[in-house]
Amino acid sequence: MSAASGIIECFLRLSGASKPVSQKTFYKMMRRSAVKNKRSEKRAPRFLGVRVEKEVYCGMPYFVFVPREVDTAKCVMYLHGSGYVNAYRRAQVKFAARIAKNTHAKVYFPLYAKLPFSSAVPCFALLNNYYAFLKKKGEVCLVGDSSGAALALSLAAEHPSAKKVVAISPWLRLSIGEEGRKVKSDKMLSLSKLDYAAALWREGTSETDVRVSPIYGEYAGKNILLFAGEKEVFRPDAQTFFREKSKSGATVTYVEGQAQQHCFPLMATPEGAQAQKEVFNKIRAYLYGAAK
Repeated sequence: MSAASGIIECFLRLSGASKPVSQKTFYKMMRRSAVKNKRSEKRAPRFLGVRVEKEVYCGMPYFVFVPREVDTAKCVMYLHGSGYVNAYRRAQVKFAARIAKNTHAKVYFPLYAKLPFSSAVPCFALLNNYYAFLKKKGEVCLVGDSSGAALALSLAAEHPSAKKVVAISPWLRLSIGEEGRKVKSDKMLSLSKLDYAAALWREGTSETDVRVSPIYGEYAGKNILLFAGEKEVFRPDAQTFFREKSKSGATVTYVEGQAQQHCFPLMATPEGAQAQKEVFNKIRAYLYGAAK
């Protein structure tokens, strides 16, 4: 573990991000997040070397990160992690901008509806249609982190044409498995928060429904780059996904960050920088047929 990763882990531990919370506290957090979500939609972020446009699809706002030089009509659809509750974070839009700059492709960043305004079925239906809308422009590479990575994989399972996915620390099984619950080294994810969010998000949907638990999907013929941190609660399911889908016809490249936390590729650390290079190279290979 690098010094930078150690500092971030120490900060996470001191913040108490992974500590259990009561249902009442979770609901208060959800209400605060709902206000923040609405505020985050009002203004597009700014980054050097990338133009950021704000547009709306069927009532859903989204950002488009446009690099100075666009090499292809193909594009990237980036689904940000949120625990199905939170607004996007600066690290996520920054990463989307870096993808645009380093792959010379437009990156579409939907601000999809979350709790308490939406649940799994209506949210997935809109994203499903949004993917079809982007597909008309050309080939689409799906990228996501955490719950966003789960949505990206769910869309890939739904669409035969969605053959290329980058999934960073995906929430693969809505009901966290026994092995994941044994992990005590995760300093970012709170199991109680995940459980409360999962119960509301599924809203009667079966926990084995691919729209909420992509680990149950079929991915034969698809090419997937999968990341997980050694210390995160999603790691056991990521390992299971890698083993099972590799045997059933998918090409899965699994990268595990040694001594790393959840979504380590988005962190400002040497390990994160190396992982980002792998993401850029893989997306270039997906879009252009070979690394550029």
